Amino acid sequence: MFKSATRQPAERLGGPFAPTSERLEAAIEQIALAGDESGSAVSPAARRAAFAQYEALPIPGTRPARGWRHDYAKLSFAGLQWEPNPEVLRVAAPRDERALAEPLGGAKRTRPEVDVPWSRMFEPFAADKFAQLAIAFQNCGAYIYVPEGVVLEEPIQLVFSSPQIEPYAQALFPQIVVVLGKGARATVLERHLGEGQPFLCGIVAAHLADGANLEYGVVQNASEEARLFVYRNALCQKGATIRWHLAELGGMLARSVVAATLDGHGAHAQTAALFFNTRLQHADLTTTTDHAAGATSSQTIVRSAATDRGQGRYFGNIVIRKDAHGADASLRDDALLLSRHARIESVPALEIGANDVKAFHGATVGSLDDETLFYVQSRGISRSEAIRMVALAFFEPAITPLPNEHLRDEVRSALDRKLDEATEIDA
Repeated sequence: MFKSATRQPAERLGGPFAPTSERLEAAIEQIALAGDESGSAVSPAARRAAFAQYEALPIPGTRPARGWRHDYAKLSFAGLQWEPNPEVLRVAAPRDERALAEPLGGAKRTRPEVDVPWSRMFEPFAADKFAQLAIAFQNCGAYIYVPEGVVLEEPIQLVFSSPQIEPYAQALFPQIVVVLGKGARATVLERHLGEGQPFLCGIVAAHLADGANLEYGVVQNASEEARLFVYRNALCQKGATIRWHLAELGGMLARSVVAATLDGHGAHAQTAALFFNTRLQHADLTTTTDHAAGATSSQTIVRSAATDRGQGRYFGNIVIRKDAHGADASLRDDALLLSRHARIESVPALEIGANDVKAFHGATVGSLDDETLFYVQSRGISRSEAIRMVALAFFEPAITPLPNEHLRDEVRSALDRKLDEATEIDA
């Protein structure tokens, strides 16, 4: 069963969006007018503080090199419309009545009080410009709470579906909060669909208590005119495990930050991510694993590809702090260029402040291997089909960890369609 916030009377409120203090004050006033129908979960004071941070923080990442199409310092906000409660997110309620999953605005007023270090949970977002913009203008979201010891057998689904609205595009600022009690287990699937041209800027903040286990999957298949900026972080306590699964397939511009803070002894993080850019798509992916406690472990696998004039950048970070003795971390990134005009950059990094640790990173960027293609063709397979088979197989290390076979098949089918739609494949 899906729940979504109603649109009365919030649908009559809103206006053109721009990241200005004047627009923020208008938004705060409109949220107050919408009352309980608002999707708001952030206080006016917190909004103003976040916007001040947004204005003060630098543009994230390195300056764009020659040939890159997108410069975050020159983002256009023209034609965007902001509402206090856009009806774009559906939240699937879990069958287990002990767990809670509902729109964040309503949950803010009804959710049970839980013992969570909220300031520590939101700390990583404080240094990111777009995460602060998301907090300042938050207008939708979801709250998921799984109590101690509860194991959910079926995934909770969060579906963003942005409609085509003329003559403007929606400015969406979701905030998703996931809280798992001790020993709890859950799977959350976040999907992005629709034919609209939204600007979506959001955050996902998860807290995993001792021994909790969260599988969080993202399938982003928004329209090729959408722009999406999402920062996701999980704070893991003793013995907790976060598994991030990310498939960036749609959008004109997608900036994703996927992070894990391993704050308790024995915590574990796994990240499996992929993106495939065709036509004029651009993706920026950053993964960060922060080993803040001892005997923590992490594994990151990233597979990316581009064809036509697709572009992509990957920044992979492993941080092992001075007290994180016994940490074990690995990062592997491989990129595949399928046309002479495609471009992908890869920058893995290690920051190690402790002794007695294991840390590994590796990265490759290249085209299809001629020997592999020849081997496949020698089995009576045409060159075009051999290219398809090898390209799809390339993504398997990032697909296999997905939490169920249906999701794996969905991602494989989406990749297959993108190969069909590509206009330029050189091999």
